[in-house]
Amino acid sequence: MKLSIKNFAKILEADIDIDGITIIAGNNNTGKSTVGKVLDSVFNASRNIDEKMKNARLDSLAYNLRREIENNRSAGMNARLRHYSMGFYHELADELLIADAGKLKEICIEYQNRMNLSNEENFADRIKQYLEMNKKISDKEFCKKIYTNYFKEVFHEDINSLYQSEKPAEIKLTIKDKDILLKFEQHECSQEERQIELHNNSIYIDDPFIIDEMNNDFTFGISELPIHKRNILQKLMQKEEKSVEEKAFSDLLIDNKLQDIMKIINRVAVGKVAKKQKYMYLLDENDSSKDIDVASLSTGLKAFVILKQLLLNGNVQDKDVIVLDEPEIHLHPEWQLLYAEIIVLLQRQFNFHIIVTTHSAHFLEALELYSRKYNISDRCNYYMSTLKDNGAVFENVSDNISKIYKQMVDPTLLLSQLREELETEDD
Repeated sequence: MKLSIKNFAKILEADIDIDGITIIAGNNNTGKSTVGKVLDSVFNASRNIDEKMKNARLDSLAYNLRREIENNRSAGMNARLRHYSMGFYHELADELLIADAGKLKEICIEYQNRMNLSNEENFADRIKQYLEMNKKISDKEFCKKIYTNYFKEVFHEDINSLYQSEKPAEIKLTIKDKDILLKFEQHECSQEERQIELHNNSIYIDDPFIIDEMNNDFTFGISELPIHKRNILQKLMQKEEKSVEEKAFSDLLIDNKLQDIMKIINRVAVGKVAKKQKYMYLLDENDSSKDIDVASLSTGLKAFVILKQLLLNGNVQDKDVIVLDEPEIHLHPEWQLLYAEIIVLLQRQFNFHIIVTTHSAHFLEALELYSRKYNISDRCNYYMSTLKDNGAVFENVSDNISKIYKQMVDPTLLLSQLREELETEDD
């Protein structure tokens, strides 16, 4: 898989290979996080998009038909016969959307009789009017609007280049020689071409405190959270629905894959999250006195619990995308090593496509060494971001990782020089 980005937000140009673990390092404000957000956005906006558009079109037509029919029935009609379920209107909408033009009148008459509306005038014309409004919006136009809305929410409406805003922003995701191409002008999607349908999930993890939201009162939903946090939260709180037989077989497959990973996670996070009156971290299922509110966990522990919960819920599958934005930031150096080993094992066992951004030479070295230990070095790519006059660029340094280490270590040399100066003054 390859992600190409041009003139997007802070990025001037990036060509990123994502075939296992992709590590991106660089100074602050050089577009590292933007790469992961772009990949996550392409996957989540594109995932099952044709099915989602079909369902949205169906829902809209069904809602409008219900409102039109229910609100315009004859005033003297028996109130007991007044309302029909949304399922009924979905059935009508579905038949209308797939019917040939010559059969529309026949369908309208059939449903008019079923609803005892034979006295209603212009029933078929009113139904056709809503159908025409629905079909007037092309799938192409609809699709571009989906991408526009998704990317605007993620990037706070700043999509085109911060340095050359007049140039179109371009994104191309290539998987097995098939592309998804997106272009944006004036922060609106102006072109979309899809040669492949995406079905895999993508998860963007940048904040362990998202676990605190599990016990918030979502009276009005979770829409106030950023979209990538809504995605994680839903997966933390909802187990994948499967039949008993599917779950049994899936559990056996996953148990085999997770055995080594869970051994490492349990060295830090031996408990598990469960819903009681609220979500609690259970250290001992037989002793509720040891239950801890998930919000009370240490920040570092939350990072491990999030991964564990996602895996136990079955909400990540083979070949999914996981973006980890500076995961080491809240971790003690010892736990950084454990987290790096887990990342490597997850890639090896589930064939995940993983992007990791980091500022830590210690964490980078851990990823490098564990990938060698578990024989996936050939599936690791290393990039270094730098800021030019017209935006950030990304250099593939997989054959010379020392460039990254030098960039990370150079600032520490300044401290060494300062220490020598101070010691000289003391002498």
